[in-house]
Amino acid sequence: MERNMITGKETQKMQEFTQEQIDRAEHMGIALTVDVKEQIFEYANLIGEEEKVRTLVKNLTDAINQADEDKVEELLDDAKMDIQDLPDPTIGKLELRDYGYTAEDMVPLRKEAALDYHRMGSKIYCLGSDGGKGEYASKEMIQAHEGLFGMELQMWERIRDQDLDYADEDFGAFQEPMSVIDQEEALKLYDAGADIYLITNFSSPIYVTERKEIERGPEHYQMSMAERERFRNLEWEMQKYPQIQSLKEANLLLGTRRTFGIYQIKDDSPGENYAFMNMSFIESHGMQIKKEDYKLVYVGELLGNTSLDDIFERFNIDRPKDFRGHSLSVSDIVVLNDGEKVTAHFVDSISFEQLDSFLNLEEQVLDELAYEVGERYFAIQRTEEGYDYSFYDEDFRLMDGGVYENDEISIEEAAEELLEDEGWTGERIRGDYDQLMEKVKEMDEVVMAEIQKSQGEYKPLAKVEELEEENYNMIDNVLNNMPLKKEPYLEYFATECDEFHDMGAYEKSTDVNQIAAVYEKYKENPETAYLGCSMGIIYRDPEDSYYDEAEFAIVKGNTVLGNLMDDVQFYGELALVREGIEKIHEALPDYKYVPMRDVREAMYPEKMTTEQLAEALDEIAEAFDPYEYRDNVERGENTVQEVMLDLQSGNIYYYVSYLKDIVDEECDLSVRAGILMERLKAYEPELPKDIEPMVYVNYCEKSDLGNPRCQKLSDLDSKTVEQDKAWYADLDPNTNEPKTTAQMFFTVYYAEKGDKMLHHFQGKIEIGTGNGGIISQLKMQNEMKLKDESWISYQQGKGNEEYQKYMEDLTDMQNHVLPYLQSFCSLKEKGVQERREQQVAEKTESREAAPRAGIEANTAVKDAGKAERKPVAQKRAMTEKEKKPSIHERLEINKRIIQEKQGKDKPERGADLDVRTV
Repeated sequence: MERNMITGKETQKMQEFTQEQIDRAEHMGIALTVDVKEQIFEYANLIGEEEKVRTLVKNLTDAINQADEDKVEELLDDAKMDIQDLPDPTIGKLELRDYGYTAEDMVPLRKEAALDYHRMGSKIYCLGSDGGKGEYASKEMIQAHEGLFGMELQMWERIRDQDLDYADEDFGAFQEPMSVIDQEEALKLYDAGADIYLITNFSSPIYVTERKEIERGPEHYQMSMAERERFRNLEWEMQKYPQIQSLKEANLLLGTRRTFGIYQIKDDSPGENYAFMNMSFIESHGMQIKKEDYKLVYVGELLGNTSLDDIFERFNIDRPKDFRGHSLSVSDIVVLNDGEKVTAHFVDSISFEQLDSFLNLEEQVLDELAYEVGERYFAIQRTEEGYDYSFYDEDFRLMDGGVYENDEISIEEAAEELLEDEGWTGERIRGDYDQLMEKVKEMDEVVMAEIQKSQGEYKPLAKVEELEEENYNMIDNVLNNMPLKKEPYLEYFATECDEFHDMGAYEKSTDVNQIAAVYEKYKENPETAYLGCSMGIIYRDPEDSYYDEAEFAIVKGNTVLGNLMDDVQFYGELALVREGIEKIHEALPDYKYVPMRDVREAMYPEKMTTEQLAEALDEIAEAFDPYEYRDNVERGENTVQEVMLDLQSGNIYYYVSYLKDIVDEECDLSVRAGILMERLKAYEPELPKDIEPMVYVNYCEKSDLGNPRCQKLSDLDSKTVEQDKAWYADLDPNTNEPKTTAQMFFTVYYAEKGDKMLHHFQGKIEIGTGNGGIISQLKMQNEMKLKDESWISYQQGKGNEEYQKYMEDLTDMQNHVLPYLQSFCSLKEKGVQERREQQVAEKTESREAAPRAGIEANTAVKDAGKAERKPVAQKRAMTEKEKKPSIHERLEINKRIIQEKQGKDKPERGADLDVRTV
């Protein structure tokens, strides 16, 4: 990529000087090639020193005159190395001067290099073309600035001379192990008094001296691991004392460093009544000095033999710049922590008075506690029975738990005993109980550990502007003839002890199959099994010491845990790392494999339709247990349609339970089942507009009628009507009964306009009895339940409330649901319709005998159940010979009688209250 170089008087002057030197050499008969000229001009523009340019041209002239090609190549290589030694090899100080910044205190940078140095903790300035530099910049300020950038010359000289630093400094001296922290934590800990360091490649850490260095600095910092652990413990200790309001105060009152703190009375607190008053005034007025009336306004290091008088003098005469309170005055309190004990001192009129009551902190008993032990988690909380405790694995899934009934010991002692009994003897890191519970609830979500992304390599070099020689084919924006860049690569390792490699055997190689074989050997060795072997990757980047040699354990036990890379986003996004995990998976094909989060989530869309979910469930069921699946599913059966109806009815529990069984099986489908289970839990039924009622045939004695198992209600109703008519007409001459009948069990699914999910109910009909199709027989059965006195008495025995609900549901089914379903079906059931018309005519003729008909109806209700089970021939004889009212007439009469008794004939009751049977 070509850069727009800023040219001006300084650059033009240097180009003219360089051309003069070249012309002088050529005048002497020295032939300089185009390539050599180009490199001379580039050197001149970037180095910007006439004497160095003159020396380079003279030495090249001598070497060419002597036909010493090796010397020419050596001189040009030295020139290139001088350019590479610049902080940014794409810009020199001449361009900086032409830009308008003429001071000598900065070395120039372009944006890419500025961002790169900022990432490593250097202070970068956004230089102005008016010669101003302002304050050092944050990452956002660098990205927004369109001009040039600078780094202080002193800082650059230290970076450039760091190799000498290694020799000069006592590099063999002990360096504390450091821990990487992000910017937010760095700010919090800095405010609390922790020592924070920049992440650099210097032999010694660079100490952060002001808060702004973190506010405007890079995204990550480092601090001593011991110091970080100390502040972690302070965070937990301060939870016992509600009077301690900040981590800074906890460091002062509970820490072991030599520090002092200044407390001053808070505004609008009761302490304002004795503000700036001496102890005599406070006591004479019966007042009490209370810690809650004060706020901590300053914490500093307690140096040497610093006395209270020294502190008083300093905070009145030579106040520190970062002190925001008023001058140290009467009624203020100074707290001294000498590393062993903490004392509080009231500033009185003449001297200081020790005030022990100020530090009488009331310890609060902890009710809950959480630990991270290795890669697993432990939680415990106080209950009435004792202590409720739980052990969780690295994915926050419950491993074990129970109740520890000894409430006579503290929660810390109970945790200690439980962890020892479980064998969790690794390093214990206290954590936030509520956060752990949240992670347990969410299971798969873990805290992302952001590692700053690499800002990339330097961009190609800018060439001399508009040198238009013929055949000038070297203007390619690439610094040629440089050593090839060493690309990142992976090593694989196997170790007998995952936590401490030096406690057992350890091997590494770029051959994944070799290391896989070593790992299996380690795993099968019973003598070292207790050490906990592992296999993993080592990311090697020879060009970037910051990311080089990062090691990650990927295989533990019989599982390839690709998901462990979810916590280290920078590495997890690298194609090289992803490829390495896949190679490990291929080398250990029989191991359970848990891929990374984005791979898992890509298995299924984030939002799945009903059909997609049903197809996925059908597919995983067949893959998980193909033999049992095929035994339970007939060939050609549309199971997807059945699952869709189930899901649209809100019935997901069965499927979630089934998927959980697959997850618990820890097979190759477990990860897929886990993702599908999450998709299923987030599923919300969506119904197409004007959805037509469906019937799923659970069982039919004549399989042809139940094929396909899932049909439109209108189709199956029409089919059963025709089949019932045909079989009813084909009677056995000996018994006068149909030769063929068949029972059908089914589930009806339906939805009305505006419904969010399907309603469903189960039913049964007998085909061939002359009672019509599905809807006709459902109506008849519902009427029977409404009128059968023995059945009604049975329901009344369950209690009035349940009986009322039962009758309302039946009435709603009769008056609303079945008519609604009927609207989708044929209204002409010829055989049944003709018989009903005849029965209506007979009913009209016998209206005068209505009282008797009512008595007969009541009698019929008692035998309604029996009548339904009478042989068909007998029922026909009753209709034709005795001329009694039909069952439909009797049911209709009794239905009106019951409705009148219960008030169900009123429009505001029953079906009009939108009661549904689902």
